[in-house]
Amino acid sequence: MREEKTVHVIGGGLGGLSAAITLATAGMQVILHEQQPTVGGKANTRMIGDFRFDTGPSLLTLPSVFARLFERAGKRIDSYIPIVGLSPITRYWFSDGTHFASDTWDRFIPTLMEKLSVTERQLNDYHAYAKRIWDLTHEVFLEHSLHAFATYASKKTLGSLLRIGSIDALRTMHTANAKSFTDPRMVQLLDRYATYNGSDPYQAPATLNNIAYVEHGLGGHGVRNGIYGIVLGMERLARELGVDIHTGERVDRIGTDRNRTIESLTIGGKTIPARMVVSDVDVLTLHDQLLGDPDAPLVRRYRRLPPSSSALVFYWGIDRECSALGLHNIFFSSDYAREFNRIHRQHQIAEDPTIYINITSKLTSEDAPPGQENWFVLVNAPPDDGRDWTDDLQQTRQRVLLRLSEVLRFDVARHIVAEDSLTPARIAHETGSFRGSLYGISSNTSMAAFLRHPNVSRRYRGLYLCGGSVHPGGGMPLAVLSGVIAGESLLRRFRRWES
Repeated sequence: MREEKTVHVIGGGLGGLSAAITLATAGMQVILHEQQPTVGGKANTRMIGDFRFDTGPSLLTLPSVFARLFERAGKRIDSYIPIVGLSPITRYWFSDGTHFASDTWDRFIPTLMEKLSVTERQLNDYHAYAKRIWDLTHEVFLEHSLHAFATYASKKTLGSLLRIGSIDALRTMHTANAKSFTDPRMVQLLDRYATYNGSDPYQAPATLNNIAYVEHGLGGHGVRNGIYGIVLGMERLARELGVDIHTGERVDRIGTDRNRTIESLTIGGKTIPARMVVSDVDVLTLHDQLLGDPDAPLVRRYRRLPPSSSALVFYWGIDRECSALGLHNIFFSSDYAREFNRIHRQHQIAEDPTIYINITSKLTSEDAPPGQENWFVLVNAPPDDGRDWTDDLQQTRQRVLLRLSEVLRFDVARHIVAEDSLTPARIAHETGSFRGSLYGISSNTSMAAFLRHPNVSRRYRGLYLCGGSVHPGGGMPLAVLSGVIAGESLLRRFRRWES
């Protein structure tokens, strides 16, 4: 009976951990296989000299998604993850010298009215618009499978579909934002939210404008022991529930019978039986490498869809403190349209890139030596295409250092005492994400939400999928939701099979 209730989870990212917790809470025997030395996937941790860095996600939104996962197991999230609300949230610098910090909506409105050419009515109208999209979409499009009949049979879904025009799917984000505001700085600020899932605001549907409500209406959050503290809390809960976590263990192959029913895993040359598998591996990597099935119909279609952006990342240990910077910082480019065109259409790094800096030592002093700071510096990039990234990395480093030194008024390069970097190729190698794409496919089409791979494989019996490359998409809360959806889907089928 124990064998019959055993589920193997491949990959210990947020999706895999979420699926493992969901299944273990329901009494399943769960074995999790992670090829890296630590779980976390893209949300990992790295020490460079005396500096600790989060390697990927940095801003926590929708903590309620994580709280529900812990409540499912009868636990309180604050006993595992020290989450704190942020005020301010992000500090912004525009190319014309405008500078201010964002906050929750009621606190942000006075700042925007002082710094930009916007009115209170415009801001409140936009907030209501973004909230309306969120209210209509989050439960249906994020918390349930879009590939299950039961989802469309519910009153909630039918109600949302009847109001499909209200989610603004036929305009682009930029078109909608430019219609709402005439100040290009306000438009640029709102267009930025396309990058939260690696998309282009000049192509992505305006439905994604609900992200502005998520951040400013529901609030941005930090974690006192770094974003990796989320992983540590989830790992601890999983182990308490009996999940058997194997790190440094790469799954080489998923075996099937002639009817494409999952029957085994091959790990380090040894084959073990496996009837139920949850994959937290990038969809294309899963089919190409683990299943040996690169021509599966859904995979062929998926391969043709535009991938999300990747990134160039610089990890800099800085031997001084910078009071001008906060936990989250954005230095906008002077021509946003040109920047996104370079990345998503020309597949090149922008000459004048927008720069993001996350400094976790602002919240977690232990992440850097006293009087010093850990700068995680990110520039959006196209996904890997096999090129040598050396020149892109060096040129971008010089441009970033020049811009930051000009704005912050000190020679940043002279204060770097520890350093490492990431390219799209290295991201692909270390995380298994196809071409180093951070979020699977982009949302640069109006139907992107429906085109993500389902959480239940239609081709392989016993295979379930989670993670940023499948429904509902990339980003920490969505990855966790994908694990819950995959886990619940498996449980429903298992119970039908068991009965």
